[in-house]
Amino acid sequence: MFEQLEKNLFVFYSSNMGSNVYVLIGKTIALIDTSLKVNAFELTDALHSIGIKESDVDLILHTHAHADHIGCTALFPKAEKRMHKSDAKKVELHDARYTCSNLLNQNEYPKIDSYLKKDEIIEIKPFSLRVVYTPGHTQGSVCFYDENKRLLFSGDTLFEKACGRTDLLGGSEQQLVESLFNIQYLKFDTLLPGHGVVFKGNQQENIEAVLKTLQGKYY
Repeated sequence: MFEQLEKNLFVFYSSNMGSNVYVLIGKTIALIDTSLKVNAFELTDALHSIGIKESDVDLILHTHAHADHIGCTALFPKAEKRMHKSDAKKVELHDARYTCSNLLNQNEYPKIDSYLKKDEIIEIKPFSLRVVYTPGHTQGSVCFYDENKRLLFSGDTLFEKACGRTDLLGGSEQQLVESLFNIQYLKFDTLLPGHGVVFKGNQQENIEAVLKTLQGKYY
């Protein structure tokens, strides 16, 4: 399913285990994550429906290195592909266990052009995204925060009433708890997660509810 969330912002919901793909249209065209390779036709068809060709995409921002988030990245030859260094190194090494490619039956390892840095500002006018480093689901997980629009693209760090799993290679529940504490102080009204529906509502209550499920282990 493809949905317009607001002006210049769309989401592609995968019909399987693939990630959500967010489309930001401004002076440049950017994607946040790219889903599984098996969703290539559905994704490109959705983009074509709003007049975007594969060659029109300028930038791909990855929340982390898992296969369900990077599968269609190679479809966009002109786009700069970016990821946090901790995860990008695993992609460069074609690490099937770390990227979960072995579990998801996908052998896609896109070339990462540059590394995302903590607190870096990425301008995609009218969007202005700050890179928020949130290890825990993987060592290189990040969120993208637009303070003016009060949006948080959370990858697999946070969902509605849930957080990312930490039992895969590179996961750490203690780090995830610390990351959740950190994003708790961000002011945002809309959560745009890596899977599932976009959640609009009281984000502080949502994060507090998730932290309570982990209470007693680390605080």
